[in-house]
Amino acid sequence: MLAMKKIILFALTSLVCLSTSAETTDLVAVQGATQRLNEAMIAGDAQQMKALTTDALSYGHSNGRVQDQAAFIQTIAGGETRYRRINLSNSVTTVDGDNAIVRDHFSGTTEKASTVSEVDFDQLMVWQKRDGVWKLLARQGYKH
Repeated sequence: MLAMKKIILFALTSLVCLSTSAETTDLVAVQGATQRLNEAMIAGDAQQMKALTTDALSYGHSNGRVQDQAAFIQTIAGGETRYRRINLSNSVTTVDGDNAIVRDHFSGTTEKASTVSEVDFDQLMVWQKRDGVWKLLARQGYKH
C-alpha cells in the first residue's frame, strides 16, 4: 500500500511539473511572438506580420480606430505609418491553455506623411495558439 501511495504521489508530482513546464514554454513563446511582431512592424515586413496574426485580427488603436488584418498590414507595409522604434515595458503575460493575454506599456516613434511623432500608451493583446503557433487575435491600445 505504501508503495502504491508513493507511485501515485510521484505521478501527480510529475504531472504538475509537466504542466508548469508547458506553461513556461508557452509564456516564452508568446513573449517571443510579441517581439517578432514588433520587429516585423519596424521592418514593414508584411509576410511576417501576416504570419503572426490571425485572419480575424481586430487591431484597435489608442485613438479608437479599429483595423482588420489586411488594413493593419497595409498601413505599415505600404508605408502610411512607419515605426522607427517600439519599446514595451511593464509587460504582464498570462497563458490559459491556447489563449494568452499580454498587457504592457507601448512607447515608440512613428512617421506619417514625413511627420515624426512619439507615441505613448498602454495596450492589451490577445494571442491564440493555432496549430502550435501563437498568433495575435486582438489588440487594443488605450491612453492612460
